[in-house]
Amino acid sequence: MKKYFRSSLALAATLACSAAFAGGGFITFDSALPAVLSGGDVTAEGNAVVTTIGTNIFDGAIATFASCDIAICPGGNGTQFYAALNDGGLNVKLSEGGMSMTGLDFGFLLPLSAVLDFSVGKLVVTGFDAGGGSTTISRDFELQDALGNFNFSHWDFDSSFASGWFQSVTISSCLYDGNNDCVNPAGNQAQFAVDNIGYLPEPASLALVGVSLAGLLAAGRRRKSV
Repeated sequence: MKKYFRSSLALAATLACSAAFAGGGFITFDSALPAVLSGGDVTAEGNAVVTTIGTNIFDGAIATFASCDIAICPGGNGTQFYAALNDGGLNVKLSEGGMSMTGLDFGFLLPLSAVLDFSVGKLVVTGFDAGGGSTTISRDFELQDALGNFNFSHWDFDSSFASGWFQSVTISSCLYDGNNDCVNPAGNQAQFAVDNIGYLPEPASLALVGVSLAGLLAAGRRRKSV
């Protein structure tokens, strides 16, 4: 009986871990129609909902490097991506339940004039949890290559952020000014591209597995007392 009980606990724990990783994926923007986006516009992909953040008419776009006539887009990506324009950003959430975010591809968008008033900057990712708290991480944009071009780079989020469960995640940017402060608003020059956003949905079944574990533990205690 003890062997069966231990096996049941192990199975329930395995189901909990499996549930946490079931249904995850990437937001690639490949299924979206090319479009110019304003603040509040929604782009849906599967159960992921991406809302454009901004106060200008042109706050974002679904674009490719070849079709990028809104800015000088980063290279190294042959598929569609999300371009955040004019100090804008994006908010990502799932249509149901919470999520964790594990990483993404990103790069800096140079203004069409190619005249930049800042020494580039960083991408800022903020997760908002169900309790009203928030967690923020950031990473500098990759600098220009030998030919003067900006390119996409990949960022795997650290475990402390990637293991958190959030109701939504906001992605924005800031640029370094003359005092080396990273600022936004930045004269509509804080612009970036993101793609292949990795996420995991918070499993509703995780709570049920927890109840099952509690039931098994209670049953074990009852057997012990008999």
